[in-house]
Amino acid sequence: MRLTLQVIVIIFFSLFIPINTSAESPEEIKLSNGEVVKVFFEKHSNGYSYEVEFENGHKYFYEKTGSTGLGSGTVEFTMEEIELAEEAIDKYEQINEGATSNNNSSGNPLGIVIIIFGLLGALFPQSAWYLEIGWQLRDAEPSELALIANRVGGILASIVGLFILL
Repeated sequence: MRLTLQVIVIIFFSLFIPINTSAESPEEIKLSNGEVVKVFFEKHSNGYSYEVEFENGHKYFYEKTGSTGLGSGTVEFTMEEIELAEEAIDKYEQINEGATSNNNSSGNPLGIVIIIFGLLGALFPQSAWYLEIGWQLRDAEPSELALIANRVGGILASIVGLFILL
């Protein structure tokens, strides 16, 4: 029973874990000069990165972390290819609206769940003890140590939940 409950909780929490966009499948973009390039996009927790691959094998890289962006290319890259790579990135963003937006203003909802469980343990340690083990015992009361452990664990869980939320 306990293992089943743990599996259900893990599956439930896995629904709240953000998934990063993968750069495994490129999107082909046709440029104004008729050339077709491959654009790879990967979203990170604090930014994103692009890789634009030209038909001649030249590559342009652009990475944005926080408020800082940095672009570079292979050694034989020309200024015209840089402009074309930027055009490809612009077209990619038009096709995939909101790909680069960071909608992390609400934080991870898992943080809210952890805060709720932490507050339950901190404010109502006897109820938390009962939900954890007391329901299995007949006419039993929690020890002072169990109540203190539930309060301390609840406070720590609430702090961890705050960090996850932010």
